[in-house]
Amino acid sequence: MNTYGNAFENGGMREARQRYLFIDLLRFVAAFFMIQGHVFDAVLSPQVKAHPLFYVHDFFHGFVAPAFLFASGVAYGASTMKRWNEHIGFGKRSRHRVRRFLGLIAIGYALHLPYFSLRKTISSASPAEMKAFLQSDVLQCIGVTLLLLQIGILVLKNRKAFEWVVAALAGVVIFSAPFMWSAHFSGHLPAALVSYLSPENGSWFPLFPWSAYILCGVMFGCIFANAGDPVHAGSMMLKYAALNVAVLMLAWTAIHVPFDLYPAHDFWKSNPAMFFVRLSAVGIVTSLIFLVERWWRKTPYFPSIMGRESLFVYILHLVIVYGSVMNRGLAQRVGPTLGVAPALGAFALVFAAIGLITLLWFRWKTGHEALATWLTAAGAATFLLVFALSRW
Repeated sequence: MNTYGNAFENGGMREARQRYLFIDLLRFVAAFFMIQGHVFDAVLSPQVKAHPLFYVHDFFHGFVAPAFLFASGVAYGASTMKRWNEHIGFGKRSRHRVRRFLGLIAIGYALHLPYFSLRKTISSASPAEMKAFLQSDVLQCIGVTLLLLQIGILVLKNRKAFEWVVAALAGVVIFSAPFMWSAHFSGHLPAALVSYLSPENGSWFPLFPWSAYILCGVMFGCIFANAGDPVHAGSMMLKYAALNVAVLMLAWTAIHVPFDLYPAHDFWKSNPAMFFVRLSAVGIVTSLIFLVERWWRKTPYFPSIMGRESLFVYILHLVIVYGSVMNRGLAQRVGPTLGVAPALGAFALVFAAIGLITLLWFRWKTGHEALATWLTAAGAATFLLVFALSRW
């Protein structure tokens, strides 16, 4: 998602473009390891996954989704502060954002359709298939969170009030997540809503606590956008890195406290201490990328484009790796049968294919923006029409 693309692409000032390049690079890093992790998940044999080193691999990849979500929040926060007056009314830019976020939610559900037929989905989908369809994944988490924030801007119309509300929401989500994960909502609330509140129905990314990574990214993006010139931005990033080191040490200490204030919950995914371990690690990486990028003489073209098109990359890689109602992916064609070396080869091929498709799409879209918009809308309409009319 390129929520700040105009500042990067058409701003007319190299300084402005450079200031926000680090967000694209962070998303590129997250996308790279996301694709690698998912390819390995789809094709590695059970024997390889049983090796102790694979658990280290899994722990490392536990930081990828937070980085992806945080970067989405940073982009949203920075672009919002730069064009605040254009967002406080329901004008062209706000309407574009709302359509975009609704589109993300719709794509998220489409990727989990059990059948490419509305009639068959309604009449033949099993309870397990419906739970999988209704689950909250990354796209729904991002779309719902940013949509609610956009509505908040329209209601509040005040920068400081918006920033305080975002901070308060982040705190509530972070510290209430263990309670949400230990609660039982099924039978009391609609299944679609339950999927956003907890993993009870199989959601990988319910709003608690995953939306907090986005909210923290929005807070950082707002602060960074208000930092002023690059000198102040650099100084702020150094302080931000130091703060994250301190938070990481404090959170790691809290993990080893011999008592728990929360009921039984998934510690690794919903505990506030573990949340801050991941968030601070992502913050340190963000600071390092920003500081290193300042010494580069030339903008890294391929990583920056991949970062700008990170949500396109995310959707494309899911279709290639896990398949959809319209195609079989690596998970179905190859399955969990490979060793490490063949899996690395599969990852290289998948990443190269995704990179090539993304670059071609970006170049074509940049030169034919209006046509790309119409073709995207036509593709979505065709998908919905076939889905609605297909008998089986």
